[in-house]
Amino acid sequence: MGRLSLVLVAALALSAPAAAGRYERAGLAIDVPAGWTTVQKPLSVCTNPVQRLALRGHGALVQIVESLDYAYVDRFPARPRRFALGGSARYVACCPPREAKGWFLSFRDGNRAFYAYVYLGQLGTRDQVLRILDSLRVEARRAPA
Repeated sequence: MGRLSLVLVAALALSAPAAAGRYERAGLAIDVPAGWTTVQKPLSVCTNPVQRLALRGHGALVQIVESLDYAYVDRFPARPRRFALGGSARYVACCPPREAKGWFLSFRDGNRAFYAYVYLGQLGTRDQVLRILDSLRVEARRAPA
């Protein structure tokens, strides 16, 4: 294989969608469906909450951010058994990762407080987004002393 071929293969590997798998970061793990990619760069300028995970695929976006205000964890609702997108999509006022209508979900899990921003894309991404959110696993944190 020539040098140019190796460069092309490397470039394609960096830009190709992730295969179905698991993405782990900051004590969180989430399923990544085939055709979706992880987003490494912060999607907003906010530093609290801080971005922990973000995935995009088929025009949709799922971002999970964590509140660093640990004293207020109990103010967040308990994580639902299954996530749902209720009501209509709306513009999100606080630290939106995208200037579009979407859903803003808050929940606590493992003594940690989270927000999930959800923006749908192509037909069928609603089911994918909900499966992604339901796959979230959270490593518990000790309560601050």
